[in-house]
Amino acid sequence: MSTTLELTSAEIAGLRLRLEQDGFKIGGLQHGKFQAREEGVVVNAYKSGKVVVQGKGEAAFLERYGLSAPVPVLTEPTVGSDESGKGDYFGPLTVCAVAVRPEQIAELVAAGVRDSKAMGDGVVKRAAVVVRSLCPHAIRVLSPEQYNQRHEQEKNVALFLATLHAEVIAEVVRACDDLRHVVIDQFTFAERLEDALGAEGVNLPVEIRPKAESNPAVAAASVLARSEFLIALESLGGEHGWELPKGAGTPVERVAREMFEAGGMKLLHSVAKTHFKTTQKITGLF
Repeated sequence: MSTTLELTSAEIAGLRLRLEQDGFKIGGLQHGKFQAREEGVVVNAYKSGKVVVQGKGEAAFLERYGLSAPVPVLTEPTVGSDESGKGDYFGPLTVCAVAVRPEQIAELVAAGVRDSKAMGDGVVKRAAVVVRSLCPHAIRVLSPEQYNQRHEQEKNVALFLATLHAEVIAEVVRACDDLRHVVIDQFTFAERLEDALGAEGVNLPVEIRPKAESNPAVAAASVLARSEFLIALESLGGEHGWELPKGAGTPVERVAREMFEAGGMKLLHSVAKTHFKTTQKITGLF
């Protein structure tokens, strides 16, 4: 796991001085102020003011230096939504909405719920168990075949994502009579999303903003969406007898090329989002 802190320039300078005095190995950091290392812990301090602490000695380090991550604040029952798999060549697209109430924050924080992009796969799956048991939620999973069909029809992922977000949010809102607020990460076609929410009968105030995962409801949705993606990806790989890597880099291209040689476009359509440039790169088609 890791912990991300928000510190002022003066606080970061003071932390560096303390770490130097305590014998940490201090080095440079690309796009950052410094990196500090000691056995079991790595500290990356960035120009933005973020300080990321990670390693098996993370908890002891935070206690030793009197540091703690800010506790997420939620003032009213809120539904957040997020998606996963949009940037992954293999696997489905998952969209989740989660309702979170202020009194649930402590338990979610204790379970490690935060932006899933800052969490390892195992931690995501464990945290998702808590989200499922604690919070009302709704999930949509588009298999690669369904995804490819929707993309062929609408030509833009953001367009059908708007519909999926509206569906899961509306399902949660209908199940809970105390929700007061909807929060969603920055969206390319915000008007389409707002129209879709209106069509679903969602009349709550909607906040669409960058870095929405700082909101506990969106963080919970992020964790659940990623967990659903990881589970589906593993299942899909097992079904076809391949280990399907995440993302869209070199390991993905290698496996995709092997699968194309074994089963052509029919096989790729069943496991991958074939409008990605990866398809053209490994097949020479289009």
